[in-house]
Amino acid sequence: MNDDFDNWLAGRGNDVPVDCLLPTGTPVGDYRIAAFLGRGGFAEVYRAIGKRGEAVAVKVLHKLDDRSRARFVRESEIIARIRHRNIPRLLGFGSCGNRPYMVTELLKAYELPGSDRKIAKFLRQIMSAAEELHRHGFIHRDINPGNILARDDGTPVLIDFGLAAPMSVARRESEALSVEEGKRVGVGTFGYSAPEQFNGLPAGKEADVHAIGALIDACYQGKMPKCWKRIYLVATASNPKSRYHAMHELRRAVNLRHWRKGLFLAVAGALLGAVAYMVAVSAQERVDMERLPRKFHVDRL
Repeated sequence: MNDDFDNWLAGRGNDVPVDCLLPTGTPVGDYRIAAFLGRGGFAEVYRAIGKRGEAVAVKVLHKLDDRSRARFVRESEIIARIRHRNIPRLLGFGSCGNRPYMVTELLKAYELPGSDRKIAKFLRQIMSAAEELHRHGFIHRDINPGNILARDDGTPVLIDFGLAAPMSVARRESEALSVEEGKRVGVGTFGYSAPEQFNGLPAGKEADVHAIGALIDACYQGKMPKCWKRIYLVATASNPKSRYHAMHELRRAVNLRHWRKGLFLAVAGALLGAVAYMVAVSAQERVDMERLPRKFHVDRL
């Protein structure tokens, strides 16, 4: 993986295709293409340089059917509408020839955390981004490690809203499934996307809950502690009704993941404190008795 590719779409290959849409130096709005970064299912991404020398990412649609155009336009509208720390900033959009493009901040690859506290913080940030998206009436439908990048300060950023869909619409077979090479193909990334996204059933907030639950397993790489295992199993349940129904429920579970251990330690601490107090009081009483005059001891007897 080269340095340019590290700045965008980690994990999607870095060979420059011979049919690359925009050669180096191509003007795109107020920017000029500097390097090819990667190609996804619908678009290509480039690093470009602005008039003041600032580096940005330019995403250009390469699949020009009506459905892809609609998804691309919807993605740009979503990013333009939402201002959130864990969602990329849209800097501009337009058309290059007959191909729509959008300009966003340039991000870099993100490495999933591996420690308990860092994983919890990371999940809260991605949950916050998803929750903001839900608040605007959309579900992401493709949350996975490849769609999480980072700013220079390490803040994770949820990207790629090309598959985002309005949650007000029941996404059944006609829209939830694509047809490629004569076969029906589900929307999303296998292993992260919820089962309903691959069988033509409606997908709601619970679909994004499933994906974020799968991130827990990705962070721990098969070595998940019991406190996380409970959360993972509920979040990734096959039946959407058995999952956490919204991000705030999943966040609460993450925040309370150690409650049993914490409760045990609190009770144990309280009992030990009570025993220590009783021992101290008893010892003090013996000391006080020893300090009394001998006659007082005899009189008490």
